Amino acid sequence: MLSRNQQLPFGNSIRRVTLYSLKEHGEANDIVVYCSDGQSVEAFAKRFFHTIGAESFWFVGVDCSTEHRNAEYVIGRDGPIFERHESFFINDVMDWATKVIGTQPSRERSAVFGYSCGGAFAASMGIRHPDLFGSIFAFSIAGRPITNFDAPLESALSNIAFYFRAGSREPKAMRSYMKRLEKWLRSADVQIDFKTLSGGHEFAMWSAGLNESIELAYEIDA
Repeated sequence: MLSRNQQLPFGNSIRRVTLYSLKEHGEANDIVVYCSDGQSVEAFAKRFFHTIGAESFWFVGVDCSTEHRNAEYVIGRDGPIFERHESFFINDVMDWATKVIGTQPSRERSAVFGYSCGGAFAASMGIRHPDLFGSIFAFSIAGRPITNFDAPLESALSNIAFYFRAGSREPKAMRSYMKRLEKWLRSADVQIDFKTLSGGHEFAMWSAGLNESIELAYEIDA
């Protein structure tokens, strides 16, 4: 597995972004998965890159803030902090990754992944930017980022697929919240695949769920 990292300017500081792949240069049909909690993405990528068809995938891990992780990931906690990180993620990070990979991926071949509060961020990116991401892998959504379930949704969301995964041993309140979010999204004819997997709030469940979800989203063989 190859990795390349870059310290990108982020306000008055810098933020590490790391790219993982099995090859040096991108090709037209490659798929890019943009990930929150970049410090953990190497472990997810290592497990995924053992699957058949993995050579067509790129993982982009964006390190989280050590001070404002929840505020950056969960919409409603702190508007300016969330929006600054959102802009960094969809502009600076995606521009850098496109230059390094060497190809411009389409919306259908761009995905976003996150777990826990990072799952809240992934879901928000799918809802707020339906023009950028075709597949949303949002696991164990924490922080209750969306509460206005009566708000109308954009019709453009009908072209996106959301993959929700939760652990059987996670709090019932978390799974209940995700069910409410699922119902709200389905009101706009959004494609959703929601499964409860054996496990808790833990890497093993998220990793297995990510591999399975990617295989479903892009029709590759395990």
